[in-house]
Amino acid sequence: MKVIITLIALLLTTAAWAETPYPVPKHGRETITRTGTCPTGYVGLGKKCEALHKDRPRAYPYIPGTACPSGTFRSGDACKEFR
Repeated sequence: MKVIITLIALLLTTAAWAETPYPVPKHGRETITRTGTCPTGYVGLGKKCEALHKDRPRAYPYIPGTACPSGTFRSGDACKEFR
């Protein structure tokens, strides 16, 4: 019985991590949660923005009312790394 409860808890935890707002490599390409317009070099796929190529600079969701972190610039509704 404890094994079944542990497996259910593990599945629920895994599902919660699946919707992270941080970049998640998918097929070798960066993917971010779409909050509006995707940054340049990314294409919108439903609720996500996915990099067109594996070597694209990483992008991070933009937090309204704040500046992009050092080493990044605003592109669409995201902050994208300089290269």
